Amino acid sequence: RRVHVAEWVEGEKLSQSKAADVSELVELGVVTYLTQLLDTGFFHADPHPGNMLRTNDGQLCILDFGLMTVITEDQKFGMIEAIAHLIHRDYERIGEDFVKLDFIPPNVDTRPIVPALGRVFDAALQGGGAKSINFNELAADLAEITFSFPFRIPPYFALVIRAIGVLEGIALVANKDFAIVDESYPWIARKLLTDPSPRMREALRYMVYGNSKRF
Repeated sequence: RRVHVAEWVEGEKLSQSKAADVSELVELGVVTYLTQLLDTGFFHADPHPGNMLRTNDGQLCILDFGLMTVITEDQKFGMIEAIAHLIHRDYERIGEDFVKLDFIPPNVDTRPIVPALGRVFDAALQGGGAKSINFNELAADLAEITFSFPFRIPPYFALVIRAIGVLEGIALVANKDFAIVDESYPWIARKLLTDPSPRMREALRYMVYGNSKRF
């Protein structure tokens, strides 16, 4: 027998709140979603503005866990590896990452796809590097590649992009200079520095040294 439990929570929509701590609560939301996405692997996939409240005592409340998605270990590692390769604009390795992340079917030659990925990411990185990325626009540009190459947007990633877009949209109302990548760096850095797995050790080495293996 299964029991459904619900709780009434008093508060206001985070996207409509005028409280001074909205930016701090959005930062907390970013950390919360990164933890779900890259640590626990069990992800709240419906964070629309109505599902995120600022409670009357100033806490963040995330509602409605009816839509969840599971992120595999390979996907978790693959996303962090892709971030490291993106920072160094190593698009050949990003092509390999996209195979691991289920964007490109196994055994497909990624070499013809790499130039298209390079154009998409070069455009996304213009005007400020990684922190300037608009994830909704990036997702739309990646979707365009599906018309020309054996490239697909996996369902879990569509949910991830949607969640990131909602968080960023709420944050920009309170702070026009908000960049979700900036807010993510401390969490990702801590993950790279503390996770003892061989893949994270290698991702950390690459993040610091790139292909040269030296400063």
